[in-house]
Amino acid sequence: MANTLIILSKPKEQRVTLIDALDKVLEKGAVINGDVAIRVADVDLIYLGLRVLLTSISKVEEMSGKNWKSAGTDYYPSREPTKEDLEYIAKLEQEIKRAEASIPKLIDADNPQKAEQGIAKLVLTLVELLRRLMEKEVIRRMQKGSLSNTEIQKLGMTFKAMEKKMQELKTVFGIEDEELNLDLGPLGNLM
Repeated sequence: MANTLIILSKPKEQRVTLIDALDKVLEKGAVINGDVAIRVADVDLIYLGLRVLLTSISKVEEMSGKNWKSAGTDYYPSREPTKEDLEYIAKLEQEIKRAEASIPKLIDADNPQKAEQGIAKLVLTLVELLRRLMEKEVIRRMQKGSLSNTEIQKLGMTFKAMEKKMQELKTVFGIEDEELNLDLGPLGNLM
């Protein structure tokens, strides 16, 4: 019996989306091994060493020939929900309702200016978070004496320029300093 290879391909006009690419990575698995350094003003401030295996639980089960175990308990899709499961589901339903009710307050889609301001708040909050983290690292490096006077000056000027640009954007979007934060619920505020 002859083997036949059939190649299925998507039409040229159909593009692969990010979700398709990520799904393929989860389906097949990927190993990420690398180093990342974040630099500001030509000075390394944050180092991230990565060694990650990214795959789906179904792939792990396939490779090991066993059902996935979580928190010391076998996972059986057909088991009856426990009281804790039902309480957790009820809590999630309440959180979903609360989030649905607050979305219009956060970003008013009927008012483009308010929607734009809401998006700007989110982006500026994330930028401010990163700026503060890097600033703390600069202070640690200065205290250890591992930065030259030139590097300190370059970093200081870079952070000052960043602060001025953020102030400009806050003025354009009508955002106050105290508005740049995120409420993380039980964890407290982001900053």
